[in-house]
Amino acid sequence: MERSRTRHERLWAAIDAIAARHGLSPSGLARRAGLDATAFNRSKRFTADGRPRWPSTESIAKILTATGSPLWELVHLIDGETIRSNEAAGFAEEAGPMLATEPLGRSALRVADDAMLPLYRAGDVLIVSDGEPIRPGDRVVLRIDRGPPVARVFAGHAEDGLAFAPIVGGDAEVLAAGRIAGLARILWASQ
Repeated sequence: MERSRTRHERLWAAIDAIAARHGLSPSGLARRAGLDATAFNRSKRFTADGRPRWPSTESIAKILTATGSPLWELVHLIDGETIRSNEAAGFAEEAGPMLATEPLGRSALRVADDAMLPLYRAGDVLIVSDGEPIRPGDRVVLRIDRGPPVARVFAGHAEDGLAFAPIVGGDAEVLAAGRIAGLARILWASQ
C-alpha cells in the first residue's frame, strides 16, 4: 500500500510538473487537454474514504498531446531519474557515448527511419539503460567500432567475446569486447 501511495504521489507530481513547464496550473492543463477544469484538482486525487484516485490513460494521453510532451518526459518525472534524449544514426537524436567508463543511466532514443522494421519503425521511442544487467534474449542498442547505434538481440557470451543477433532473422555475430563502443539494454519501446 505504501509503495502504491508513493507512485500515486509521483504520478500526480509529474503531471503538476508538466503543467508548470508549460506555464499552466493543473486546472489550466486540464482545460488545454479538453478535460473538465477540476479533473486535476488536488481534492480529486483521493476518494472520500482516502483511497488514491489515478488519472486514466486517456487523460494522460490528452495531457501529452495538448502539451506536445513525449511519454519519456512523463516517465522521467515519475522516476525522478535522469533520462536524456539522445541522438544516433538511424535514430532521430544523437546519443552521448553509450557505455562510457561509468553507466550513464536511462536514455530515450527516437527511431528516425525504417531500418529496424518490422519491430521498430520511424517515430518509435526506445527507453534504454546502460546500467541494467543484460541477459541472453534481451534487445539492446549497440555501437560497434564507434559506428552508429544499431538494435540487436544479445545472444550470449562466446569464447572470443559477446554474440549479438539481428532483431529480425539472421545469424548471431561474435564481437570482441574491444569492438563494442557502447551497449544499452532496451527497457521499453513505444509502438
